[in-house]
Order: sequence, then structure tokens, then C-alpha cells
Amino acid sequence: MNAQVEVFTSDYIALTVPQHFYGEITHINDSLFQELKDVSGLKNDRTLLRSLPNIVSNVTVYEVEQNGDLKVLGIGISGKNKVYQVIYDYSQTQTLVWGSGENAESVLVGIGVRMVAKVKTKKAGINLSSPFGLTANTKKVEGSLEVRVTGISSSKINGIIPTTTDLSASSISVALQAVATIKSHIHDKETIITPQYLGYNKIDQTIKNENVNTQKIN
Repeated sequence: MNAQVEVFTSDYIALTVPQHFYGEITHINDSLFQELKDVSGLKNDRTLLRSLPNIVSNVTVYEVEQNGDLKVLGIGISGKNKVYQVIYDYSQTQTLVWGSGENAESVLVGIGVRMVAKVKTKKAGINLSSPFGLTANTKKVEGSLEVRVTGISSSKINGIIPTTTDLSASSISVALQAVATIKSHIHDKETIITPQYLGYNKIDQTIKNENVNTQKIN
């Protein structure tokens, strides 16, 4: 995965808590041929990364309602005196189609590093769709920031993850550097790779009209 990514898509809705993936993926074997394999029968090491060909940088903005429920926002521009949970995902995935017809969803299965910002805005019009937007508006927001790793594990990576901090420009810079460093260790020999269900999106009409293979997530 690239060390620096400044453009985020909002095509996918990130799960606030990724789920362990149980099912089949298109596996790239040692001979570099594709075969459909259940992940439970695959070795959880860096060889699995061959089967995760898609690099996705995605942002999901949730508005936290007064009762604590989360509502997905279609845009990343804030209102005044609102509370948001913003997930910036850097992920390496395989895209699966789950369901059919109007219920069809495109889902991301793979691994990732994410920054999660819990933001209370003091003014409207703050661009939440990029961590750089937060950096430019730290005096207009308050909250916390944490780095989370999903489906990637090693003693080295575990030691890089910073503690939860406030939303200052310096803490955002530290978090971005931690994300870049963690991504640089994904291909290490000792890294354990465990595919997770990371996010989803409703399929557009073009795909719905095609005869596509579908997978059940759990």
C-alpha cells in the first residue's frame, strides 16, 4: 500500500467494528493461478496479500445522534455543534458480491489501517473527508484520534500503534506517520494476515443486471 494517500473515496461504508471473514475468496496460489478457496484452509501469512489486489483509501463520516445512533452522511461537510465519528481507511482488499437483485452489495474483504476521529465541531462547513481537512481546522473542532489495525498483526506493528490522543495538528501528524510505518511492515515475513469484512456498498444497476457470482459473508 502506498505510504501517502491524500484522496479518499466515499464509495464504501466502513464497518465501525470490522468482522472476521468466514467464506471463500479468489486465492492466488504459489503458481500464480486463481482458485476459489475457503480462507479457513489458507495460511495466514504474507502470501495471502497476493489475493488482495485492490488498494482502497476510503472515508466514512457518521453523525452521532443524540440517542447514540450513528447515521452515515453522504458528504463530509460538517454542521455546527455536531458530533461525528470519521473513519479514514487505508486498506488492501478483495471485492466480493453478496446477495442478488435489489439486495446486492459490494463488500470489501481484506486488511487495513484506519484512523478514527471522534469530532465535535464548533463551526459549520468543516471538511471532514480528509485528515488534512482536520489539520487545517483544529481550532474549530475538539475530540479524539486513534489508529486501529485490522487483520494485520506482528510484534513490530503492535509496538507502532500510538495511544489515543486529542485532535491537535501534531497528533494528526503522528497518526499519519504511524499509518505509513505500519503499512511499510505489512509484507514482513513475520506479519500475520487475517482477512476481515471491512465495508460495503450497494451495487449499481449495471452490476445488478449482470449474472454475477455471489458470496455469503457469514
